[in-house]
Amino acid sequence: MVGQVGSLPSGMRRFNQLPLARPFILRFVAASGVLLTVVLCLCYVLATITGVVWLGFFPLILGGFLLWSLYRSSSMLHVPLAVDMNHPFMDEEPIGNTVVMVRMSDGLWTDLGIGRVRLAEDELLGGSCLVRDDENYTRLGHFSPHLFQHKGIKKQVVILNQAIALRDLVNGAEDSIESAREREEMDTGLLDRSWFEEEKAIEIEPDGLLSKFRGE
Repeated sequence: MVGQVGSLPSGMRRFNQLPLARPFILRFVAASGVLLTVVLCLCYVLATITGVVWLGFFPLILGGFLLWSLYRSSSMLHVPLAVDMNHPFMDEEPIGNTVVMVRMSDGLWTDLGIGRVRLAEDELLGGSCLVRDDENYTRLGHFSPHLFQHKGIKKQVVILNQAIALRDLVNGAEDSIESAREREEMDTGLLDRSWFEEEKAIEIEPDGLLSKFRGE
């Protein structure tokens, strides 16, 4: 690991800036458009029926609150991941080694280093911490105020591990998905599964990404 930094180094791109995130952003924009249309219709109907124009602002305020809640609850709009230009998530041919970074709950960015990651309960701070998926479950830092069973942050860790797998391919240190799943089957049960169990829900196929990168 290179340690924690306050802001992203030059050349790194956040998840929301990647082509991979575009479907999630478009889905949110579409949902926001539908919600806004419904709210405006309610505003018009309420103002027309009552004859009091200012009453029409109540649905508008409620709609703004619902839109903000929808944005905050959409875990795929807040994946704390950043990659550089050589990463396959950028849809460009890599010309050198690549780096994957994660933002912890304190806002600091950290190089994910070698090996897959998973979630564990943080008994000291509460919520969840990010740990290395190794024999010692090496702690990387506090990840989220949500418990590690939370579906949203599990989906985020799915993306983190996919980014790590592709990074290792670029850097010549492949750790196959098959071997990672074998480690999961041998697990002692101290930690719940936190990745690849939600891949269908977020519509990203890790095997397909790996095959595409390999040129199969």
